[in-house]
Order: sequence, then C-alpha cells, then structure tokens
Amino acid sequence: MNDCAGVWRRVPLYLSGEMEAEEREAFEAHLAKCPACAVKIAEDRNLDAALRSALGDLPDASRLEQVLRRRISGDRKRRHQAWAGAIAASLMLLAVGILAWARWTRPPQWYADAALDHRTEVIEGQPRHWRSSDVEIAEVSAKAGLQLAQVTALGAAGYRLERAKICGIGGRRMLHLVFSNGTRTYSLFVSSQLGPAETVRVVQRGAEQVAGFETGRFRGLVVSEGSAAECAELAYATAKRL
Repeated sequence: MNDCAGVWRRVPLYLSGEMEAEEREAFEAHLAKCPACAVKIAEDRNLDAALRSALGDLPDASRLEQVLRRRISGDRKRRHQAWAGAIAASLMLLAVGILAWARWTRPPQWYADAALDHRTEVIEGQPRHWRSSDVEIAEVSAKAGLQLAQVTALGAAGYRLERAKICGIGGRRMLHLVFSNGTRTYSLFVSSQLGPAETVRVVQRGAEQVAGFETGRFRGLVVSEGSAAECAELAYATAKRL
C-alpha cells in the first residue's frame, strides 16, 4: 500500500478496527514512511475522540441495529396493513357500486311477472277465468279506472281485444288484456299509477319481449313474442292512447 489516495480511502476501516491484520500491517508501514498520511490519521483520530467525548457513551451498535430493524419491519407491516385496508375499502366500494348498478339496471319484478303470465296463460293456455263478453270486460276494466271503449281502442291496428281479467303483477292488481289479429297475440297489463311519466323500456324475459312505460296516470306493460322494436312500438302506441 504505497499510494496516499488509497490509504485515505481506507482510513475509516483502520480507525474502526475493521481492517484485516495483513492489510493493517501494510497500512501502518505506509504511515511510518509518509508523514502526511500519519498527520491525517492523527487528526482523524483526535476528531473521533472529540466527538465521542462530546456525545458521551455511544449506544451498542448491535442493539441499535436490532431496534432499527424492528422499526423498519414495523413500518413495513403498517404500510402493508394500510395498503391491505385501502384495497379492502376499494373492493368494498366497488362491490357497493356494482350492486347499486345492478339494482338500477335490473328490470323491476313486474317485468318478469308479466312475461310469466303471458307465457303460461296466453301461449300455453293454462286454464284461467277470462272475461270475454263486453259486459264482463267493462266490469274488470272499471277496476283499473278504464272504460270499455278505452280498452278496446288500446289495441294496435289490425288487432282486436279478445279477453281480459284481473291478475297480480309485481305485488299489485293489474288489468290483463289480450289482443289478437288471428295469427299473432300480445298481452297488455295496465293499472292506475300516479307519478312522473317514464319512457318505454324494453327487456327480454325468456322468449318474450316486455316493454314497460308510465304515462303519469297509468302503468303499462306490453308482452309479445316479436322483436324488441315491435314490442316497443306497441308500447309507444298504447301509451299515447292512455
């Protein structure tokens, strides 16, 4: 070890006692030959002594290392817990958002009930107590706040009112009207409903298309086996007549 620059880079190891024995001998041999390096080492040693005197007894390095490691570990654990908590909260908010979205977009129960009634009572023809005479249709129509002339006029062009009855849809009583043109049939469910008017909404339930609407005075549901566009057209036309 003959160059002074190399010696000065190794000074911390020499003063801390961490230098290997062989290297230490070479280091001290250089100091014996180089007054400049010897003076620097002496100055650094005196500076260390002054610092130790000013600071007092220094804590055990091993114990300090353990404390630092525990703190670092604790910080990591807290950060992990914080991240885990944040992720859990985010997932909870996401779940709430999805649930709210699903509830908002999911059609009300009366859509499913209307589709089921049309399927079982009209398409499959399960026995029900239908009213088909004008007098009987007028009686059941009055329960929905409608007159015979009104319900007869609700049919689409080319369709005639075939039969009617009162049924339960979505937990409420609705007038079920069946219109037919001889080859195709569709159902109209209607009841009094005060509230804001709502535009037509079409939902497919099984093989049936269900178009729901509210006029401000009535709630209606049209159910057919045609396309969504055809079902919506029937609903729009019916809503205008109501």
